[in-house]
Amino acid sequence: MQQHLRRVDQTLSNDFVPQNFLQSTQFAEFVPQNFVASAQSGLSNQADGSTHLDSYPDPFLTNLDGTSGSITNPYAEHQPASNGQAYFQEATTFRHPLNYHLYAALGPHREQLAPYQRQNTDFFIPDDLREDLQRKAEATLQTFQSSTVLQNIDNHFHSLVMLDSVAQRTATTFGYPSWIYKATSSTDGNTYALRRIEGFRLTNEQAIGLKLQWKKVTCSSAVRVHDAFTTQAFGDRSLIIVMDYFPLSQTLADRHFPRNAGGGRAIQFVPEHELWSYLVQLGNALRAIHQNDLAARSVVPSKVLLTSKNRLRLSGCCVLDILHYEQYRPVNELQQADLQDLGRLVLDIAARNPTAHSNQIKALDQISRNYTDRFRACLAWLLAPPNGGNGHASGDSSPDGRQHNVNMFLSNISDHVMNVFDSTLSRDDELTSALTKETENGRLVRLLAKLNAVLERPETNNVASQSPNQPSSAWSETGDRYYLTLFRDYVFHQVDQDGRPVLNLGHIVTCLNKLDAGIDEKMQLVSRNEQSVFIVSYKELKRGFEAAWGELSRGSHGGRR
Repeated sequence: MQQHLRRVDQTLSNDFVPQNFLQSTQFAEFVPQNFVASAQSGLSNQADGSTHLDSYPDPFLTNLDGTSGSITNPYAEHQPASNGQAYFQEATTFRHPLNYHLYAALGPHREQLAPYQRQNTDFFIPDDLREDLQRKAEATLQTFQSSTVLQNIDNHFHSLVMLDSVAQRTATTFGYPSWIYKATSSTDGNTYALRRIEGFRLTNEQAIGLKLQWKKVTCSSAVRVHDAFTTQAFGDRSLIIVMDYFPLSQTLADRHFPRNAGGGRAIQFVPEHELWSYLVQLGNALRAIHQNDLAARSVVPSKVLLTSKNRLRLSGCCVLDILHYEQYRPVNELQQADLQDLGRLVLDIAARNPTAHSNQIKALDQISRNYTDRFRACLAWLLAPPNGGNGHASGDSSPDGRQHNVNMFLSNISDHVMNVFDSTLSRDDELTSALTKETENGRLVRLLAKLNAVLERPETNNVASQSPNQPSSAWSETGDRYYLTLFRDYVFHQVDQDGRPVLNLGHIVTCLNKLDAGIDEKMQLVSRNEQSVFIVSYKELKRGFEAAWGELSRGSHGGRR
């Protein structure tokens, strides 16, 4: 028995020693640096004792000249001669650098289009995405110099802009008049949203310490809390909650219950899949909050932000915890109230009535006409008290309140969670595809910046050893630099037979890509007086361009290049 255990122990010890494992003759370990055809054939000869003739050689084990030999993997790590592990890759093992001028568009791709069906926007990000980003950037930087709003808070924030859609005092949610501002931090220069609670007097300093617990909550479906403090800068005692700022956001109250909806204007019907998305995203926010032993206490239409298309973020957290710090309530009770508030919120949107939750039975019967029974059962489960016995969204009864939590809620709607997850991944693919286009545009911008730094440059003394009496454009108009001037006219200053300008973005992008690649294709360059004609290849033009840029780099005083 001891001999058997010793034999097993020896076998296991050999399995975890790389040196012994690689010396095995029964298994061929894949090693890119030494993976050769001769070794492969040698293993087959040892296995069956015969010579194996392969009439179809592996192209990956064959050199360019047709012979088989050692194939070097330029991206593999260098194997050191000693037992130590190398930290950096040897420069000699890198043979072929990446060709950054090659454009490989990532998916998802559009359907096959004819050349005349393609547009200039195919080279850039979609127009709607670009416009949305530009509008958000404009809203972030927007300020009002003649505004009566306070412009500085204790030298911590400046450039305040009120974000409330209606400039009137409201105390519906928090019990105090509440305002929301956009402000720029004097510390890091970032823009934040400031929730101001007017007329609040802090009686316990431990209440403001709750911000440390809320700073730990990081969720993509909840607005993150960064800081909380009190100030008298507004002429009274106010509580300030510092949160992330999302430009051009809209609350669910403004989206689904607009104030001008009266006068015979009906509220728009919301599809069921969109409401399921609301439930999943807000459930994700409550899950992150409840896991930190906290409660949101702000799941109301006026505190849920719609930051982009069907993209929700729960805001207004941490405020009631500070305001009602001395009014203790069990956390479990507050978390149960969050689920009921979520059910009331979605019920009001589905019924297209902001007060539909006041008569839940009638509202549930009303939404059953336009929505499925499962959606109605899900809302009934959220609205039911923990021991109400109405059961889960799947139809099972809940014996006690321990199963009436957000984790059970998300597990009951797991199929809709996966639908939202799939749509999120699809959106990520679209943004990644758009990002690859902008990556290529950035490369062309760097090429244009270098090209314009060479063309018609007035400095001559520090660039080349020439006489100071020489004309200022002598350096850029002689030698290979003269080809670059003609190349600029060839790319950007073309005209048709009638002398009208030719604006062809495809021609410009193609020529710049060919110059960056340095291909052997030749082109005809004609001087402006049409007295000189040159036949030059892109390879020769790139060689002269790199030489001119090298002269500028050597003559400069450093800097970012």
